[in-house]
Amino acid sequence: MRSIRLFDLLMGFSRALDMVSPVLAGHHLRVAFLSQALAERLRLSRTTRKYMLMASMLHDIGAIPLKSDTRDLIFEHNKALHCRAGWAFCKTAGLPRPVCDMVLNHHTEWCCYGTEDQNALPANCIHLADRLDVALRSKHAPDLKTICTALMAKKREYAPACINALISLAEDAALVARLGSQQGMQEHLASVFGSEILGPVQLVDLCGLFSQTIDSKSPFTATHSLGVAHTSRMLLKLTRMADSSDLTTMFIAGLLHDIGKLAIPHEILEKPAALTSEELSQIQQHAETSLDLLGSIPGFTCVRDWGGRHHERLDGTGYPHGICGTNLSLPMRIIAVADVFTALTEDRPYRAGMPLAEAMGIIESMAELCYLDANVVALLAEYVVVVNRARIRAQRRAAANFVVMRRLCGESGGAA
Repeated sequence: MRSIRLFDLLMGFSRALDMVSPVLAGHHLRVAFLSQALAERLRLSRTTRKYMLMASMLHDIGAIPLKSDTRDLIFEHNKALHCRAGWAFCKTAGLPRPVCDMVLNHHTEWCCYGTEDQNALPANCIHLADRLDVALRSKHAPDLKTICTALMAKKREYAPACINALISLAEDAALVARLGSQQGMQEHLASVFGSEILGPVQLVDLCGLFSQTIDSKSPFTATHSLGVAHTSRMLLKLTRMADSSDLTTMFIAGLLHDIGKLAIPHEILEKPAALTSEELSQIQQHAETSLDLLGSIPGFTCVRDWGGRHHERLDGTGYPHGICGTNLSLPMRIIAVADVFTALTEDRPYRAGMPLAEAMGIIESMAELCYLDANVVALLAEYVVVVNRARIRAQRRAAANFVVMRRLCGESGGAA
């Protein structure tokens, strides 16, 4: 896997967040663009602006596990809770403290800060940018100058410096024009942050954060992605046909293989009864969506193909494209086996995980039917105890993370 730019990864994740509700389309990009424009006029440091980019692109990440009504764009009914949930996601994933603070405070009014809050001004920029995007999206959207006039009266909510920067923005015709173009905003942010390359640890941390987001959408699969990531990486390692870069790529593919499920409604993901044919089709669409989202991130070609094709079958009866035989590479075959193995053996709210012997019986029968690769299944059978032990450890850590996040969300106060 080649080097991944920070902006490219964040852009891919923001597209996924926007898919939670169609009305959110472009929201995270516009907030990122507007907050950066404010920060540039305030002459904030480049490091601060990088943290702002991360926080603004991820600022509503905490709304996903809340099952909030997203029609109002801004999760008004759970404003404080979704800010704290987003902070808990970022904190448990090990993101830098300034990013966590900005996510936590992206709806905090200026009058609520103390003198010790070092990230108050950048967080207030994100808050103002969020309000601006909401105002500009309204049915009777006023122009930027009219919005400035209205916001100038809210002296308790916004820093005077932010309001002055906004007034300056309203006079910038080129910026206002770019605000109407998604491509223009994206190109501007890429030109500023395009040199920011993620190291392997940073990359895995950010992908781990997003896998938690994916899994948090439904308690039915609350630790599934991490289980698949560890199982598939271990199986690939056991083939002795992969280097460290391949193993990292496989791990990330496992973490993000179900990213397309963010576009599936909760009521279908958690439906207690049998799915209708139309609902089953919607569920299956997540694989195509995963391919699209992962494919939009430059440098993620293998992550896209390995992770996005985990429901293809050797005999061509899988989905989304019915690919068969030698057109399915070894990593694709491995992650397909890892996905089934994890799904069968993990505990879920409505049933305990299957015993190993029973799970392997099902998997081996799927290999006999040419759904799964027989050689990969044989490798799993040979090392199933050690593979399962690693899966259990990984999923227990993921479950413990969710416990920590729930505790953090329940704590009073707002300091990260």
